[in-house]
Amino acid sequence: MLAAAAALLLLLNAHARAQAGGGDGETLTTKAGVLGIHRVGDESDFKWELRLGRKAVLETEGSSFVHFEAFFPNLSEGEVAIVSFNSGGNGCPAQFRVVRVVSAERVDVSEEFGDCSDSPDITLKQLPEAELQIRFPGFYQLWQEREPGFRRPPPTTWVYRKGVLRELKPARRK
Repeated sequence: MLAAAAALLLLLNAHARAQAGGGDGETLTTKAGVLGIHRVGDESDFKWELRLGRKAVLETEGSSFVHFEAFFPNLSEGEVAIVSFNSGGNGCPAQFRVVRVVSAERVDVSEEFGDCSDSPDITLKQLPEAELQIRFPGFYQLWQEREPGFRRPPPTTWVYRKGVLRELKPARRK
C-alpha cells in the first residue's frame, strides 16, 4: 500500500512538472508567470533554456550548471533575477546575466557579465533610486600567483539601474 502511494505521488509530481513546462532546473514565481531554468537534451549537451511559462526567453549552451543567484520581486522597473551560468571548471567558473520580467509579453535579458568569479556580492540600494550592485572580488587562478610580476586583479562592480547594466570603472590612482 505504501509503495502504491509513493508511486502515485511520483506520477503526480512528474505530471505537475510536465504541466509547468518540464525541465530539471529551478523556478521562480513572478507576477507574469513561472520563470524557469530548463535543461534541453541530455546532461552532456550543456544546453539550457530560460522560460517564462512555456515561452523561451533565452537559449544558451556551454554551461554545466545554471541557477538563480538572486531575485528582487518588487523593483519599480519589474521583477529582476540574477542568473549564474557555471562552466563546471576553474578556467572561468561563472558568468552572469540580469533577467527583468516586465510582463508576460516582455522579458529583458542582459548580455553575460562578470570577472569569472562565481561568488559576487549583490546589493540592492534603494536611495536615491533603486539599483543593484554586483561586485566581483577580482578573479585569478592560483597558479598565476607564482608568475613573475603577478598583480592581483582589482575588484569589478556592475550596476543595474532602470533596465541598464553597466560596469563601473575604478577610480584612477594619483
